Amino acid sequence: MICVSYIEAEGVLVNANMKKGGKLLLQIEISEDLDNKEDYFHLRKMIERNVRFSLESTIVSYKVEINAKTNKPIREYKVDETGIVSEVAKPEGEQLEADLGLPKEQIPVKEEKVEADLIKIDEFIRSGLAPIYDDMTYDFPHILSRASDGVTYAKIAYELNISLGEFSVLMDDYRKRVAPLAMKWHEWKEAQENGGAGSTVEQGIVEGDDNQTESNQEAGDVIKQTDSSGDSEQSKDHTESEQPAGIDSVDVEGFILKNSPTFEDIQFDFPGLLKRKKDGETWMEIAQSLKISSTILQTAWNKYKKKVKEAMKGQDGAA
Repeated sequence: MICVSYIEAEGVLVNANMKKGGKLLLQIEISEDLDNKEDYFHLRKMIERNVRFSLESTIVSYKVEINAKTNKPIREYKVDETGIVSEVAKPEGEQLEADLGLPKEQIPVKEEKVEADLIKIDEFIRSGLAPIYDDMTYDFPHILSRASDGVTYAKIAYELNISLGEFSVLMDDYRKRVAPLAMKWHEWKEAQENGGAGSTVEQGIVEGDDNQTESNQEAGDVIKQTDSSGDSEQSKDHTESEQPAGIDSVDVEGFILKNSPTFEDIQFDFPGLLKRKKDGETWMEIAQSLKISSTILQTAWNKYKKKVKEAMKGQDGAA
């Protein structure tokens, strides 16, 4: 019987010293309890023997641009009810300046370092909801899925025809780029798992919500879900335009699948794409097959559904 010494744990890299002859001495403090005598026995057997190991930080550090006046992030993110995260296109004040033709205010910006849990970021990536960037076209959900199945980074890098160093930098850069979206998504996900009670997550272009004004039709424009202490003017403006309670997301998708409505200004075959989604594909996979970003596809999808809802309300009125 062959017994292979093996242990997997998380810890803190306490120190790294370069010794004579180019040898590197690493000191790692295991953060998990090793009460299990068998684990300790495996460690003892590996002392002064050749071992294979890999190190990866469980914390992702990235920088966030902050408005020095308000001390709030320059970029804000919203999550719709399907879990799609999008950046708010223009802050309210900037949109007003653009509408009035006023010169854009120079906002003092500072950077703050933020740390996020690697597990949360990787979960967001594996969900298929993380965006695709033009300069990063790799299938990151598939890469992380393989890594979680035990495939080494070295093997994945070899298959991608890049060096292990290039692969490590690629993964680090992508995680940093999606980190702000991942944290917003995780906040939304936790609120959903808790039944949404007391949730203060701001949701962008929410499916089934017709309380959206015409000025908010562009991608990234949002309506903040508020309580009775929210914007009274906005509530007043929308009192007369609330959608019928009978039209929800399920009704809309059922109508699309049954009637296959099309509109001249919608370039995508959403009845067909919706069937693909129902068959198990994610919006991200569909976007990849169309060679567009998931954000572009989701924006068009929200616009398409709004038109479908209007058509459905028109039919109800005619009836």
